[in-house]
Amino acid sequence: MPDQTEPQTPDTRERLLQAAVIAFGRRDYDGVSIREVVEAAGANIAAISYHFGGKQELYLATVAYLADRLHAGMADQLHQIKQAISEGEPEPCAQLLCRFLGRFLEQMLTGELGESAPGIIFREQHRPTDAFEILYAKLLEPMHTTLASLVACHLGRAADEREVITLSHALLGQTMIFRIGRTTLLRRLHQSAYTPADIAQIKSALAGYCHSVLSTYHHNSSTDDHS
Repeated sequence: MPDQTEPQTPDTRERLLQAAVIAFGRRDYDGVSIREVVEAAGANIAAISYHFGGKQELYLATVAYLADRLHAGMADQLHQIKQAISEGEPEPCAQLLCRFLGRFLEQMLTGELGESAPGIIFREQHRPTDAFEILYAKLLEPMHTTLASLVACHLGRAADEREVITLSHALLGQTMIFRIGRTTLLRRLHQSAYTPADIAQIKSALAGYCHSVLSTYHHNSSTDDHS
């Protein structure tokens, strides 16, 4: 049996965070025990205090880990988006926006963290704790700001306008409904899981909706400018 005071390796910390993402993704904070996280990670109980201090610190570190992993999965797209915004061409901005939403949807439906991430993110939206500030700073605010910048680029508006921010949130919500409402859609489809064909169809529908909304708003903005 390993020494309970034995220093843990960085690999142990990674395994603990991976196990904690799964545990906290499935159940709320009070429903997760330190012991189950430790056992799933193949570590000893001393590893929690060594790496994190306690359960609350573990949860905060888990949320930070999750946000960093999801944000890293968008890195390439974020670089392309910065270039498109600097060039200010409306159509590339619209294409990148709809593609960005499709990629995020795919992460939520099929990515490595797809089963666990939504449980943590949705719970912190519904009943925010101190972890929400971490989630907001590391993932939600950067993602929301990026969406608003693309919407603003397409419409020729300012990214901090209330209507632009609200439209960006609406587009994000239309994306997330396929994960939030997954159980309902699967029941209607008489199946237990999304198939690759389902995901392709969902992405196609989302892209069509995204382009349609942006086109409508762009037309309305142009009409208002000339009225």
